[in-house]
Amino acid sequence: SCVAGMLMGLHPFTNYAVTLTACTLAGCTESLHALNISTPQEAPEDVQSPTAISFPTFLLMSWSPPKTPNGIITQYTLYMDGIPIYSGNGTTYIVKDITVFTPHQFLLTACTFAGCTNSSQVTLFTAQLPPSHIDAPVLTVLDSRTIYVQWKEPVEVNGILDRYIIYIANNEQDFTKWDVIYNSTELFLDFTIPQLSPGTEYLIKLAACTGGGCTISEASTAITDESTPEGVPAPKAQSYSSDSFNISWTKPEYPNGIITTYGLYMDGILLQNSSQQSCYASGLTPWSLHSFRVQACTAKGCALGPLVEARTMEASPEGMVDVFTTVDGPKDVQLKWLAPNK
Repeated sequence: SCVAGMLMGLHPFTNYAVTLTACTLAGCTESLHALNISTPQEAPEDVQSPTAISFPTFLLMSWSPPKTPNGIITQYTLYMDGIPIYSGNGTTYIVKDITVFTPHQFLLTACTFAGCTNSSQVTLFTAQLPPSHIDAPVLTVLDSRTIYVQWKEPVEVNGILDRYIIYIANNEQDFTKWDVIYNSTELFLDFTIPQLSPGTEYLIKLAACTGGGCTISEASTAITDESTPEGVPAPKAQSYSSDSFNISWTKPEYPNGIITTYGLYMDGILLQNSSQQSCYASGLTPWSLHSFRVQACTAKGCALGPLVEARTMEASPEGMVDVFTTVDGPKDVQLKWLAPNK
């Protein structure tokens, strides 16, 4: 019978206890003592690719031991773009001084005394940053209510361009409130802003965004074309004496430009035409009814507000009251009189 054998399917760098059993037709007997043997080391298997936590200018690299080390790991070697950048027993390494959002090829080699094995190659990126600079948008006024906005892509994007945002403010709010008028991931380089107010100064700025944040441009200025005013208010006529009025009014709800003059009409006749928003009318008759209307003008034209009516205050009657009597009998007298002159 055979007195030698080959043990197959063993694992590298593993301790085994081997016993021998001898058998006859009557039965089997196992050896009293086991033979302790150890398999030698081999090169590692299943070496894992390195991973990284990305920052804009450096990578915090890390890796795990091979799933099947096949021995004692004596050294790791990390390659970046084919060049070894680290050798040692550690499982972390910081790759410094690299460019923002740049791809690099990494490969890890793990070694035992018996040999070395490479991981799969992996591509890792540094993190994104906001674009370095974005030029102010170019504005073209199309009419009294529309502005056409154009812009250029940032020269240094520092990542993947994600979206553009347009902010707008106007002089009616003292440029203190900025509203988002456009926010799109469609990376067009122009946009038409509709439904603006005529004769209004606008500040418009642009933001370009990546996964690392947004950069906002300087603001550009545009003034929409003027138009005739809208919402001209009714004047307020107050009489503090029997022969005069104090008349005042406010700006139109929508000036649609720079108001050049206000015209005040009393009883259909232009009483005052100036930039003032008040007027004093005197020499009127007590308790007399008058109509008032305000006209507001820009360089593009004029608009009239609603008509209001008001009376001057009452005053004491003036003139003699003539009384006439007629005797109708011993007990009756008929009286008649005429109204005062005023």
